[in-house]
Amino acid sequence: MKLLRRTSCRRDGDGPRSRRRTVLFHMAAAVVVLAPLVLIELALRAAVPAPVADLEDPYVSFSGLRPLFVLDPAAARYETAPERLTAFRPQSFAAVKEPHAFRVFCLGGSTVQGRPYSVETSLTSWLELNLRAAEPDRAWEVINCGGISYASYRLVPILRELLDYDPDLFILYTGHNEFLEDRSYGRIKRAPTSLVRVHRTMLNLRTYALANRWFAGRRGARLPKTVLPAEVRTRLDYEEALESYRRDETWRRGIVEHFYRNAETMVRLAQTAGVPLILVNPVSNLKDCPPFKSEFRADLSETELRQVMDLRQRAEATGWTDAYTRLGFLERAVEIDERHAGLLYQVGKCYERLGRFAEAKQWFVRAREEDVCPLRITTPMHESLLKVAARCRVPLVDVRALIEDRTEDGIPGREWLLDHVHPRIEGHQLIGEALYEAMEQVRLVRADSGWEARRDELWQQQLASLDEAYYARGAARLQRVRQWSRGRIPRRDEARNDAE
Repeated sequence: MKLLRRTSCRRDGDGPRSRRRTVLFHMAAAVVVLAPLVLIELALRAAVPAPVADLEDPYVSFSGLRPLFVLDPAAARYETAPERLTAFRPQSFAAVKEPHAFRVFCLGGSTVQGRPYSVETSLTSWLELNLRAAEPDRAWEVINCGGISYASYRLVPILRELLDYDPDLFILYTGHNEFLEDRSYGRIKRAPTSLVRVHRTMLNLRTYALANRWFAGRRGARLPKTVLPAEVRTRLDYEEALESYRRDETWRRGIVEHFYRNAETMVRLAQTAGVPLILVNPVSNLKDCPPFKSEFRADLSETELRQVMDLRQRAEATGWTDAYTRLGFLERAVEIDERHAGLLYQVGKCYERLGRFAEAKQWFVRAREEDVCPLRITTPMHESLLKVAARCRVPLVDVRALIEDRTEDGIPGREWLLDHVHPRIEGHQLIGEALYEAMEQVRLVRADSGWEARRDELWQQQLASLDEAYYARGAARLQRVRQWSRGRIPRRDEARNDAE
């Protein structure tokens, strides 16, 4: 019997040559589809200026916003507008800048202003003295734009105004005041981190950025904003004070997102105008500042709540004679309610007492993050500043790390800070030095020989010019800020102006 051998028939579409044709076909199709988009992108880049960060704040607006600086009667100098002196200290500068002048604007809150003291011992004064010592022949102007209780969203319109005054450098120190004013973020939805990252990367494309701005404008026009008064009125200025603060995760997420947007907007505004900007990562008191308000978990049962209260009382009764026993009671309480800021802080104090500082710091940070009344910059906001600095490629002076490195146990406390956020005068000097070094690194200043001796002399002269009344006023303000931050001062403008 003859066996029939089956042979396979090769189709025309098989083989390496055919596969290459298929790949080339798909590549050609992709080119055909993408070519118009690439051409549009190139045309927009050639014809349309790069879009800066959206200047329109989608969350807040202001009623009766006025300029920070106005011309004097002789039109020779700009001065702080009289109606803004409730929040700012008097500053002035020439309407026409001298040919060899270098003008620095430092924006922020009461820390920039130098509270509880004032501008004379603030970081801006020490920076200016450093600059004068480094290059005496240059006209250095360091203008203090620190506003009491001013948050980042209030600094954006100020920076826009300052662009008209021939700036050479912006310094931005902000982050502590974001939770002071009441505003709504109910319409913010939590987007996945990966999606947010893709969106921010795509904004580098001109077509995507313009389309995003158009859609955002149409969407923003339909959504209501919180209208804030021209000057700050904080939640702590009202009779209910701390009682008005409740745990609200949507509100906190909105504030963090808003803060990131504001920081990025100010950096982009400066970059578009060709003005250098230095970001500052602030420091806050961790180990010597108990949380301002604590709340038990809302879903605790009556039995669990009684257990937590009992454990806390037993810990308090133990005292510090047996720190390990006290710690055991507190850790058992935290196992039941891990969100009570006061309990977390007390655990941190136990670890500090035991000399276990790395663990103590972790608990202090957790306590700050769970504070229902956050008067200190939070971890996500620290991260926002670091991300903006990296993404926009601007220098960042990390004051938090600076203070940690100079504190024996690595935990910021009363060694460098007078209260929850305000540095001692020595702290302001340290920050001024760090800012000077940052300017030197980016070649905005170049010191000649012997400049340190001149700096030390200028510093001594500055301190000698301050009388006892200056320090007495600072001590009185410090007492008021401590009372105000704990909700013990009624609504009075003078109390607020001296508090934050």
